[in-house]
Amino acid sequence: VKAGPARDYYFLAQFEAGQRELVDAHHYGYAADLASLLRKAGHANRDLDARVRSVNQALTDAVYFSTSRQSDYEEFIDVRDLPRYKQIHDDFLSNFMSFEFFLKYIGLGMTDEDPKVKDISALTRHAFYATKLMSRQTHRMEYEFEKEVLNNAARATLRKYTQTLDPGAQLGRGYRVSLRIGQGFAYSKYNTLMHFLNVCENYWRNPDLSGLQLLGKDVRALLALTSQKLFVDDAHGANYYHYGPIDVAHATLDLAVGSEVGHVVPGATAKERGPVELVVTDRIYEYGYLRNLLSGVFERANGLEIRTDDLVVNLGLLSLMLDFGLFAEHAKLLRLPQLPAVAIANARQLQVEVSNAIQERDKAHAQDGLTRLKVEELLFETGYKFFVNKHANHRARVYETVRALQADPDYRDYVFLVKIYVSLCQINKSAEVDYYKIRVDGAHRIVVPQTFSRATSDYLDAITRAHTFTERGGLVGYDELPLFDLRQAQPSVDLHRVRVDPAKGGVESVVRYAEIDNVFRAHDDDNKFLAFVADGALRVDVDQNDRVRVRVNQVGVELACAYFNDAVSFVPCFKYADSDDVLLVSSPHVAFKVDNGGQHHADYYGMKHELASCMLSVEVFVDLNDEHAFKSFPLEELVTESKTAVYAPDYVLQVASRQQLINLLSLAINLRNVSLFILVLFQLRRASVALEFKPQEGKVVKISGPWREAISYVLGHAANRRYDQLFRPQFHDVDAHQNAALPDFVDALCDVFTKFQRVVDGRRQISPTPKQKAFLQKIISAPECFHFSEVGSGKTKVILPLFCMAFLSNNADAHARLARGGRDKHALVVLVPEHLVPDAKAQVYRYCLALNFRSDYRVYDDIFALLHDDVLLGARPTASSYYRREPAAAPGPP
Repeated sequence: VKAGPARDYYFLAQFEAGQRELVDAHHYGYAADLASLLRKAGHANRDLDARVRSVNQALTDAVYFSTSRQSDYEEFIDVRDLPRYKQIHDDFLSNFMSFEFFLKYIGLGMTDEDPKVKDISALTRHAFYATKLMSRQTHRMEYEFEKEVLNNAARATLRKYTQTLDPGAQLGRGYRVSLRIGQGFAYSKYNTLMHFLNVCENYWRNPDLSGLQLLGKDVRALLALTSQKLFVDDAHGANYYHYGPIDVAHATLDLAVGSEVGHVVPGATAKERGPVELVVTDRIYEYGYLRNLLSGVFERANGLEIRTDDLVVNLGLLSLMLDFGLFAEHAKLLRLPQLPAVAIANARQLQVEVSNAIQERDKAHAQDGLTRLKVEELLFETGYKFFVNKHANHRARVYETVRALQADPDYRDYVFLVKIYVSLCQINKSAEVDYYKIRVDGAHRIVVPQTFSRATSDYLDAITRAHTFTERGGLVGYDELPLFDLRQAQPSVDLHRVRVDPAKGGVESVVRYAEIDNVFRAHDDDNKFLAFVADGALRVDVDQNDRVRVRVNQVGVELACAYFNDAVSFVPCFKYADSDDVLLVSSPHVAFKVDNGGQHHADYYGMKHELASCMLSVEVFVDLNDEHAFKSFPLEELVTESKTAVYAPDYVLQVASRQQLINLLSLAINLRNVSLFILVLFQLRRASVALEFKPQEGKVVKISGPWREAISYVLGHAANRRYDQLFRPQFHDVDAHQNAALPDFVDALCDVFTKFQRVVDGRRQISPTPKQKAFLQKIISAPECFHFSEVGSGKTKVILPLFCMAFLSNNADAHARLARGGRDKHALVVLVPEHLVPDAKAQVYRYCLALNFRSDYRVYDDIFALLHDDVLLGARPTASSYYRREPAAAPGPP
C-alpha cells in the first residue's frame, strides 16, 4: 500500500506495536479505506482491491447480516445464502472496515455474547443492519419483542454512530501546515523522547541519574513519553515523523486529549472548503526508524547494566524495550530487582509480577480513589490522541486523573507500571496471565506453565506452603527428587493420577485398587512419582519388572485389606511392609475402588454417601467481635485429610485429634463399613460438644437402613447384644479395679497403657518405669494440684495420659485422694505451656477415648467448650438409655 497524504493519520498507539496482529489490523484498516476511496474516485487499484476482497472473504463465516427487510429485519441471513444477496455480499467484500461500509450498515447486538449458546438470533448475536432502515425504525414501536429490542438499541447508538462518519470523504484536498510554539506538549524543553534517550545514553554509568531530573515534576511528561504515535512504512526514508492534530476553524483540536466540547470528524480526508489547517503539536514516528534508534542506544551500552536504580528511568526504558521488540535481547541491561522476570526476559512472568505490584500499590493507596482502570483510561486517551496544552477542555474526566497523579510523587512509577502492563497484555495476547504461585526455599516463585489448571494452582499453592521445596540448578524438587524445570520460559507443571494394586491377591472382592490424585512425576524419570497425603510424602516407584513400590515418609507400605478383629474387618488400608501395623488413610486425593456388590452397593438399605450431610457437629469459633460462639456444621464440611496408624496385635483405634475421627467417619461412610462407622462414632461422640442428626425432613427420610440402626445403637436408643459382644473388647475397662488400693490400681493402669503401644522387636515401645509409677502416685496423693512444669521426664507421653485415665476410672482410693478432703471431683482441667499443647492434646486423645465401654464422659480440647449450654460439669446423663449404669458407692466417672 503506497503512502498517501493521509497515511500517517492511521497511526498506532505505542502499546499496540508489540503485537504484530494489531499492526496488521491497522495496515488492513488503512488499505480498506484507501481502496474504497480510490474506487469512489474512479481510480480503482486492482491489486489492492483483490487483496482487500481476499481478506474479507475469509471473514464471511464470522459475521451475520440482517435481511434488512422491514417485515423480518430481526431475522438473519444464513451464512451459506449470503452470496445470493449480491448487494450485501459485494459491499462486504469490497468495503468492509471502510467508511463506505459503515455509512451503509450499523452493527447492533448484545453487549455480552456467550459463544456456548447454540441459538443464533438477534438476542444472542451481533449483526449488521441497514443504517437507513434502522434510522426509520428508531421512531417506531414494534409489538414483537426482538424488533423492539433492536429499535431501542438503534435509538441509543445510531445518532452517535452516524456523527462519527463523514459522507463526503475524498482523496483530493489541500493542506496548510503551521508550527505553533507552546501548543503541543511534546515540544516542551525537557520531555521529548529524543532528550530522554540522549541523557540516558550519556549518563548510563552515572548512579545519580533520576527521573525527576529527566522529566520534571509534571506527570504529563511521563504520559507524553509513554504515548508515542507510530506508523509502519519501511519505505518512508528519513521522514520519520509527520503532523499532529488538525485544527478546524481555530476552535477545537481533532484527536486532542480532553477535547470533549464540539464535534470534529476524525478523518484526514474530510470534505472541507479551502485548505485544511494542520497544526504540528506532536510527532508521529515511523516504527522502524525508532526501533533502530533504540537498538543503537542499548547496543552502545556494551552489555553493561545501567548504574542508576531510579525506578522511573528503568521502567521508562523497559516500556520502550517491550513495545519495540527489544526486551529479550537487552532486558539484562536494566536494574529492576523488584521484577525478577526482567533478569530472565520472561514476558509472561513479567506480566504477573507487574500485575501483583499494581495490586499492592492499589491496596496501599485505596483511600485516594485512583485505580488502575482510571490510569488505563488515561493512557488509552493519550495513546490515541495528542496531548495539547492549550485550547483543550480542562474539565474533562481525564484531567481529573491527571490532577490526582500530580498530587503524589509516588504515582510517577505507577504510571509506568500500568503502561507496561497494558503493553504486556498486547504482547502476551491475554488480559491476565494464568500462573502458579509456589513457595521454594522459603520464598514465593511465579511459574507460568504451558497448560494452566485452576485446581492445580490451588493445590500447588497449598502444598508448597506446607512442605519444603528446594531449587537446585533451576530444578525444583522435594526430598532429592526433581519435579519440574524452571529454566524453561514456560515449564510443564502437570499433576498425574496413579493406580496402586493390592500386593497380595484374594482381596479383590473388597478392594480392587486405589487411585491417588495430584501426583507429581519426576522430571528425569517417568517411573518415579511423588504425592502428598495427609501431611506426609508418598513415593511410588516402578522398577524394571513393572513392580510398584510405595513408601510413606521413606517407610515401605503396600495396599491391603485389613482384618483387625471381629468388630472391624475388611478395611482397605496401607500395611507396613516390615510389620503388621497399618495406616488408615482418609484423603480426597486417595480413592479406594471397592466392589459394587452386596453391602458395598450404593443403594443397599439406604446406605448413601449423603449421610455425612445429615450429621451435624457443634463447633467453637471466634466471631467478628472476637467472641467465642457455637455453630452447627455438617460433617461433610469439616472433612479434611489424615492418616491414622493402628498397631498390631491389639489394633486399638487411637487418634491424635478430633479431626482424625471426622475423617475416619467419612472414610467409613464412603467404604460403607458399618462396624468402623460405629467404632469411630463412639469416640467422636466423646470428643464433641454436641452431635446432631437429621433422620428425617418432613416426609423425606434422610437416614435409614443399617446407618439408622448404628446411630441408634451408639446413642443408646436401641439395644443390640450382638453389637455389645463385638465392640466391648475395643474399649479397655479401667473400672474393673474399683476397690483396689492405689499402688495396685496404678500397676493395673500401666498394664492398660502398655496395650496401646506398638510392638517393636517383640517388646512394647513404651512401658512405664517404676519411677514413673511412683511419681504418678505422688501426683494423685498430693495435697494440692501439681504444676505441669514440676513433672519430670515423660510428662506428656506417660504421666499425663496415665493421670487422665486414673481420673476417668471409678477407683475409690484414687478419687478419694483427688478429692483432697473436699467434694468428689467430676471435672479435670489440664493446663500446659503453649508449646506443649498439640502434644498434650494428642496424648489425651490417644489414650482416653477408648476406655470403659458405654461410659458417658467427654474430652474437650478447647476450654471455651464449657460455655455451651449442653456442657454441665458434674451432671449425670438425663437422656433415656438402655445402658444405664447402676449407681456405685464410689464416685462415678466425670
